[in-house]
Amino acid sequence: MTLALDDTMYTLGQLTRAIWPAGEVPPAVLDVILVKPATGLALAINHKHALRADQDAIATLVAKLPADLRDPVGGIKLEHQGPFWTGYYHYLAALEHAKAWGPAQLERAGNLLYGDRWQTDLARALQVNDRRVRQWIASERPIPVGVWADIAGLLRQRQREGVSFLHELAGSK
Repeated sequence: MTLALDDTMYTLGQLTRAIWPAGEVPPAVLDVILVKPATGLALAINHKHALRADQDAIATLVAKLPADLRDPVGGIKLEHQGPFWTGYYHYLAALEHAKAWGPAQLERAGNLLYGDRWQTDLARALQVNDRRVRQWIASERPIPVGVWADIAGLLRQRQREGVSFLHELAGSK
């Protein structure tokens, strides 16, 4: 399984949770999205629940998906569906964080990830204008749920890179 497919399945998991935040995904949609991602995506975004969900979150997540998303011949095998569930549960955690977290946590995460120039660098990583980050810090705009999911992913990636480098340092003695 390719990294691109892992990322696609992860994002589909997040999208599914964004549409059904309480987890009440219709089994017919869930069964399809896990095996046939393109067909499942169409079912999900055209479902009546998608119309009631956060449209900005849905648009942001759909934009992360490949434009040429197709259903693989034979479908996604069970052993390759893990990234979907990881994204699904990470988005649930982001939903909870969004209720309690605000500008102070955003600033802390930004500093941990990028240091003093964190606003510009975080904006680039999140693929938003740095003005938007300043609006979040000033509480002029709410911080979208997906931002917390993306920040958590950036922090996990930084952690993996740090651990990998520590292993390299330990092995180079």
